[in-house]
Amino acid sequence: MASLRLLFWAAVAAAVHELGHVAAVKALGGRVASLRLTGVGAVIRPQRPRLFSYWEECLVALAGPAASFLLALGAAAWGRHFGGGDAYLLAGVSLAFGVFNLLPVGPLDGGRILRALTNRWAGPDSGEKVCGGLTKVLALSLAALGLWVLRQSGNFTLLLCAAWLLWRKEGKP
Repeated sequence: MASLRLLFWAAVAAAVHELGHVAAVKALGGRVASLRLTGVGAVIRPQRPRLFSYWEECLVALAGPAASFLLALGAAAWGRHFGGGDAYLLAGVSLAFGVFNLLPVGPLDGGRILRALTNRWAGPDSGEKVCGGLTKVLALSLAALGLWVLRQSGNFTLLLCAAWLLWRKEGKP
């Protein structure tokens, strides 16, 4: 039963995170052309009359983690004032979503920010090279940590995350 509760609150946290991105796209004058759920999150494809600037891309990428952090704060405040383990579970899951998505690796929001800023300062396409290299280094580090955690606790979640980062092709969701 605890796993179902965790899955439910993880789905709520993921939905709020993605709604943060949707709100930012709309605030910048764009529309969402499609929203596709994947095994590790969602992929939003904006439809817009013009491309976002590098700074606007950063704002859209930051909006998801910001929504996650706001939900974590709200859920923690709810739990503090009214009690209930579910509020703290939601706060923890949402905080984890926000922090994890800020990692500067390819498919995550932190990777989108790194690519946009690197392209802005070092020229187009430089962000792909920097982010791709950093993604490989961090994914291999995560795999090493995942092996250690697997030996200590039997939990293979970090190994799955590392495998997804290593397997995923740059530019593809």
